[in-house]
Amino acid sequence: MGFIKFDNGACLQIEFSWASNVKEEKNFVELRGTKGGLSWEPNHYEIYTEEAGQLFDLEPKGTLISNGHAANLQHFVNVVLHDEKPDFVPQQGVEMIKILQAIYQSAQTGKEVEL
Repeated sequence: MGFIKFDNGACLQIEFSWASNVKEEKNFVELRGTKGGLSWEPNHYEIYTEEAGQLFDLEPKGTLISNGHAANLQHFVNVVLHDEKPDFVPQQGVEMIKILQAIYQSAQTGKEVEL
């Protein structure tokens, strides 16, 4: 579990595990903000927001990628073999590793780590 505080005051709580003693695997993302929220599960997501003082939920229609791993691998092949522009630049990967290392360091020391 990690808790990340951003310079603009936003906070991010993350929980993840590649091996858990649970009945079934659960993949989901929940985002909550001052102007709305989002719940995502594989093949389904909902957006929650307010307009004109009324709360409402949106369930977007469309095709979600059913096999994200295969799509990622195909994108990698297209980048290498067909000069397709990568979805992410290497520096984003470097920054993600720094964040993960800081989470582990914080867990070991019991102290906040500033990046």
